Amino acid sequence: MADNHNVLTLKGVHFSYNNNREILSDINFHLPKGELLGIIGPNGSGKTTLLKVISGILKPKKGEISLLNQNLNKLPIEQIAKFISVVPQDTWVTFNFKAKEVVFMGRLPYVSRLRGETLEDYQISREAMEKTHSLSLAENNIQEISGGERQRIFMAKALAQTPQLLLLDEFTSHLDLNYKYEMLNLLKRALKEEGLTIISVFHDLNLASIASHRLLLLNEGKIEKIGLPQEVLTEEMIQKAYGVRPILINHPRLKVPQVIM
Repeated sequence: MADNHNVLTLKGVHFSYNNNREILSDINFHLPKGELLGIIGPNGSGKTTLLKVISGILKPKKGEISLLNQNLNKLPIEQIAKFISVVPQDTWVTFNFKAKEVVFMGRLPYVSRLRGETLEDYQISREAMEKTHSLSLAENNIQEISGGERQRIFMAKALAQTPQLLLLDEFTSHLDLNYKYEMLNLLKRALKEEGLTIISVFHDLNLASIASHRLLLLNEGKIEKIGLPQEVLTEEMIQKAYGVRPILINHPRLKVPQVIM
């Protein structure tokens, strides 16, 4: 029976490069519509690889991935691009385009020889730049703006794709504190008002705890724990995954765990 509540379901997913050591082993979880799932774990635990498998860039060696009740591996890449958009950690580009042209690339899955580009495509791109406070960068060369500004442009590109599922790989890593705060508020609005579903890799455990409905802790390619932030960010789990004994406090306003090393 189809599950109409879950945007994404992974069952027994394994991945390795060229049949070498497994990078991901027996990954099982589901993601309901409108949820932000934060993926955390030490370096080399498989976080970015998991995003690439979910996006369809990498094919699992074993297991099943269902996207909106359809087998991800059987969907054409054009269809996946309408369902999923990705903001990578590294947004450096070698091509010489204006920022607004990069954002418009988010509309390419909808453009065809028959349909062509429409006024709606340009309007959606403009609105995405307004939401990410990047409209002032529209005429700038993408290679000549800062890392944080590029991050906002690529977030706008991802939103212009109008996806069902947004994948973020440490998307706040180059952002100043004010833009980090604005991006988190933007994501909260997108979850609530547009029904977007999000998976985000976080390096910052405290930010992950604040932003996420649930956390998935990866350790050596396996899910160590998945649950609410207060269920995952425990002294036992952090010590097991990161090898350090933390001090945990509750955020005074949000009542979620914060980690002090």
